[in-house]
Amino acid sequence: MMSIIHTRLMHWKKHWISHLFWFLLPILATVCMIQITNVVQEDSKIPIGMVVKEDSELANSLLETMKSSPLLRVYELSESEARSQIESHELDSAFIIEDGYEAKILHGSRNRLITSYQSNLSFAYTPIREMLISYVQQDTGKVKAAHTITDLQERLQPEAMVSFDEIIAKTNEIQAQENLLATTFSSYNDEGVGMKNDISILNTWGLWAIFSILSTLLLTDWLIKERRPGLMPRFAFMRFTYKNYAIQNLGFYVIAFLLFDGLSIVVFKQLLSESIDFNLIGAIISFRILISTSAFLLALLFKNSYFYYSVSFILVLFLIILSGAILPIDGLTKRFPWLLDANPIQPFLDQTFWNPWLLVPLALVSIWIAKGEKLNA
Repeated sequence: MMSIIHTRLMHWKKHWISHLFWFLLPILATVCMIQITNVVQEDSKIPIGMVVKEDSELANSLLETMKSSPLLRVYELSESEARSQIESHELDSAFIIEDGYEAKILHGSRNRLITSYQSNLSFAYTPIREMLISYVQQDTGKVKAAHTITDLQERLQPEAMVSFDEIIAKTNEIQAQENLLATTFSSYNDEGVGMKNDISILNTWGLWAIFSILSTLLLTDWLIKERRPGLMPRFAFMRFTYKNYAIQNLGFYVIAFLLFDGLSIVVFKQLLSESIDFNLIGAIISFRILISTSAFLLALLFKNSYFYYSVSFILVLFLIILSGAILPIDGLTKRFPWLLDANPIQPFLDQTFWNPWLLVPLALVSIWIAKGEKLNA
């Protein structure tokens, strides 16, 4: 094995830049695409103004709720500033939390709580207004429920009274625990991902999977280059057969890929705040073996490197469209649930170690070793 490693490192020494690029491609491409997407998301947030005319708990809570929306860029302004920026179209719209907001909410009044400003270019005014109204109704609903509970206590259990503030606090606690209003939008429907008050356009590990498949396919071209007719006779003078040589090189490449996969985990955790657990690590190992052995078998089918590259890019494009790793396919999978079982990437996206598709390339590699079938195209 040491002689194989030494020989492979000698090959890499001549082309170390290209090899390093393809090994790092899944990391670099994924980080770049995620960062670019985040920048575009940030720039596409809708700018609105919020004017708070009273310093109360409910008014400040409403302001913070609006600021926490991933769709909005909220500026806290004075009323004159808000009107000026609306007129100059710097803001889409502006909303004023009027003086006496908390008192009216606590007394069950819903009239003249919020004043709004818009222009003829306020394209997002209506949905933002409805969002704000829903938050106000949420506060009024809590207050109404608290009043109802207090009235029932006075009539049924006056000796075990719970204060109005305690009821509101308990309501907020239950709402935070249940996360009733949080929604996650993503291109990949992962049941294992918890609810977040965030928008994720791209799935980090889905992107990584596609770029890993591409880099693995292109780095496995050594199998074609070293099967040229002029090089095959040399194995007659070596102490191991061509198959032994190929399998040992495959194992070496798998180990090298796994080292860079470990680097991917560290980089994604630091730069993209991705969580790490044993399920993810196991899924990566299983996925790496799957794509490495599959690329090995695919390379055995070709004698021409350029034809192999063309097929590799077509295969990756096919996976981008139909695997669900990047583009959403929820509509297809709901109509044809069997597509999930037929998707070899799905177990990795679900972060499960066991992948039934792994048996196929392992069995074919074993047959190739045992029978010595020549797979050529």
